[in-house]
Amino acid sequence: MNDITDMREIGRDSPMGASTETRSEPAAAPRRYAVSRSTLEIKDGIWHLRAREAGYRETGLAVGRLLAAADYPAIRVFGSRRARFIVKLLYAATKRDFRRIRIPERYLEELEGYAEGSGLPYETLFFMNFVFDILKKYGFHCSSVAFAEPQTTLVGRNTDLIPWIAKVTLKWFPSVVLDIVVPGTLRYAHVTPGLFLGVLGGFNERGMAMMSHQIGATKEKSVPGNLATTLLQRMILEEATDMASAEAIIHANPIQRCISDLVTSQAEGTSCVYEITPESIKTTRATGRFLCCATHFKDTELSLLQRHKTNISERRLALMNQLAAETQARPDEVIAILRNYDNGLTHQKSGFSPTNEGTYQSIVFDVSGNRVFVSDGVKLPVSLSGVYREIALDDD
Repeated sequence: MNDITDMREIGRDSPMGASTETRSEPAAAPRRYAVSRSTLEIKDGIWHLRAREAGYRETGLAVGRLLAAADYPAIRVFGSRRARFIVKLLYAATKRDFRRIRIPERYLEELEGYAEGSGLPYETLFFMNFVFDILKKYGFHCSSVAFAEPQTTLVGRNTDLIPWIAKVTLKWFPSVVLDIVVPGTLRYAHVTPGLFLGVLGGFNERGMAMMSHQIGATKEKSVPGNLATTLLQRMILEEATDMASAEAIIHANPIQRCISDLVTSQAEGTSCVYEITPESIKTTRATGRFLCCATHFKDTELSLLQRHKTNISERRLALMNQLAAETQARPDEVIAILRNYDNGLTHQKSGFSPTNEGTYQSIVFDVSGNRVFVSDGVKLPVSLSGVYREIALDDD
């Protein structure tokens, strides 16, 4: 894995003839910032941050300073007196719930660094990072596909939100391609809203990739002392060297929410979906060259936790499986799956198609080629409004 060497574009022509022009305004000149041993480059609308610090707190400090220097929108917005007051009230109202969540000390140290570097209050960043385990209705609804073939490992993901939340997130929290290593852990890359500790999906230097999916409204009960949900995926990328170690991390760290984690091993040429609740884990292993994952439990026992019918997510997953069966393991063909909307663009809780009106991130990780492809779209759905920029990574 690597530092950035170039950015190219891919996938300008979308399926079904949709327009994919990126922006009407001229492209801005690249901007580059450096703090300590870390750098941030903004080019072609893509934020690429490379963190190489001595510890967690130092990493948070460098990231916060880089994003503040680049005028990251969320820092500007949440730094206002009004926003601070609103978040303070929300935090006070939910503080009791936060006490149930286990957050390892190293990540709190990193959050302290974020606060110092960005100039935002610590409680604001704490609320932003861990509210996912409190306000369960307003989470991420995603679609992922993994191809594990000889010599080729590709994982694609669309991250969806309720459309009005997606618009706000796209404006205030533009995605950052973060290439990060903290001494004593594995190096990994992922695509994340800036100033967030957790991970939704990424891959590490040992060829382990994972994608996380919130299960639609469920009846699970939070268990005091369980890990903050979004940190489980980070721990997998920081520590897992194979499927067995990834599974061990999952079993050793029960979490607060119902999720499905799609984990792929390049070296072993296989993938697995772990359906996880605060109290149980079910496993589905790939039986072929690909594995898809959406936002419902397929396990019969766990499906009883779902509050609503899952026909929307089921239709999306069926479409993805159909598309994947006809797809070669190439970045442009995986992008074609992510851009597909054969079942329509309507979101309706989680979307009938991989691309829908709530899609605010669209990403392909080329694990075997050490590359990331990410849409630079600034309008929803970004999979159709943007160009997929290739970020090639070089060895340290």
